[in-house]
Amino acid sequence: MTTKPTDWTDWTDWIQITTGFEGRAIRGSYAVQEGMVKVKTPRGERAAQVEGLSNPIWLAVWLLRELAKEGKA
Repeated sequence: MTTKPTDWTDWTDWIQITTGFEGRAIRGSYAVQEGMVKVKTPRGERAAQVEGLSNPIWLAVWLLRELAKEGKA
């Protein structure tokens, strides 16, 4: 799985997502387009390619938790 920054301005169908991380709720938004899942929070953003039978929602949760590990969620 590759993560890379990208231009977020053309993504219009953002869906809010909330999950738990180290005993607290973390929130962000995600969008899926052309096989990419993108997650953004007020302090950071992350993207990854959907591979094989990956579920985009679970990938979005994983990306959101990765942002939380970096202190960006």
